[in-house]
Amino acid sequence: MAGELCVELIPYHQDFENKRNAEELRRLFHVFIGPRACDAQELQAVQEEEMLRLLGKLLESPEDFMTYTGDSTAAVLLRLAYGYNPNQAHGDSLSLVKIVQDAMDGFSVASEPGWWVDSFPLLRHLSWAPFLTAARRMREDLERLYRVPFAFVKREREKGIAEISFISTFLDDKDGEETHEDEDLINAAAASLYSGGAETTVSSLDSYFLAMAHFPHIQTKAQSIIDDYMHSTIRSSSSPPSTRRQFPSISDRPNLPYIEAMVYEILRWNPSVPLGLPHVVTQDDFYRGFDIKKGTVVWANIWSILHDDTLFPDPDEFKPERYLDEHGHIAKNSKQILAAKTAFGFGRRICPGLYLAENSVFLAIATLLFTFDITPHESGLPEIRYDGFISHPRPFKCRIQPRSNEIARLIREAVQRLH
Repeated sequence: MAGELCVELIPYHQDFENKRNAEELRRLFHVFIGPRACDAQELQAVQEEEMLRLLGKLLESPEDFMTYTGDSTAAVLLRLAYGYNPNQAHGDSLSLVKIVQDAMDGFSVASEPGWWVDSFPLLRHLSWAPFLTAARRMREDLERLYRVPFAFVKREREKGIAEISFISTFLDDKDGEETHEDEDLINAAAASLYSGGAETTVSSLDSYFLAMAHFPHIQTKAQSIIDDYMHSTIRSSSSPPSTRRQFPSISDRPNLPYIEAMVYEILRWNPSVPLGLPHVVTQDDFYRGFDIKKGTVVWANIWSILHDDTLFPDPDEFKPERYLDEHGHIAKNSKQILAAKTAFGFGRRICPGLYLAENSVFLAIATLLFTFDITPHESGLPEIRYDGFISHPRPFKCRIQPRSNEIARLIREAVQRLH
């Protein structure tokens, strides 16, 4: 399935070329979505603009919130990866979105454990094996994902209208001297940027709605904190009233430790990839009485780690306080925070988009707390159940209401300014 150019699956141990590809892919990620890059105003502006669109949709049709969280996340990642804005008219808009989604669906299927060929590689030589038909289709989808969006970016650059994006930044750096190998690498990195963030971020956002329906006291406390902060920020602003910002932003993150703690607790309470990605043992190992041979496929049970009651007492409860010190500040490098970050994986396989993901989830939580009350649906509390390799809450209902008429007005005005 083109795993040699997929950052989540690329083998480190086979040959020099694979190692070079892996290192170059991660370098590209660090340049565009590393911790310093994620502080860039242009990148945060895309996230905040799509957050406003999400607010507008929730205001008009709150019952469809699980659809809108997916739309919002996809829009951010399509814009960052390819400079492709799905909110604007494009001649190939439906086809490009479908190409991306088909490839991501195939990746999700291929990543699920239980494929016989993983345990018995000789099966790949059986031409009639059903999994080969699926694998060929998945590879075709992936190759189309590499080819079509890249061509879109090049066309937009030729017209002089390309949005800043992962691919356009790379092409600017190469100044027309990119090789076919360079194109393969940047396409793989852009595809991985989308695949790594789309479903996982949606999982976290939907889990936020589920958690607030079940733990209203957390929502009330967090809203009090963010109300005080926003009101003091607006009052102390020297900008004219008409230009003052009306909603939280990513830049507020250092000043809102309780909201940041909620991000870590969302990651722990429902880790979006509860078994992580498969790893292959590169040398014989012995661990706690288990003789693990070289070549063995191992899975880290992230869900179990993050629900270990010796580290997280009452693990099924939603408690942001787990990550705060006695002064209410983030307890950096605490065992709890280090454990919560395992939701992004481990070692060389750790998600390179973790800073982008944390900012996205922080922005969503802070903005939703400031604008909407989430309460149980009249039919009762939603069930806390998850499905899938990417752990999504099962479809559920809750009430999502603007906190005031003034908030509703601000949302409508902000969305109108986007058009």
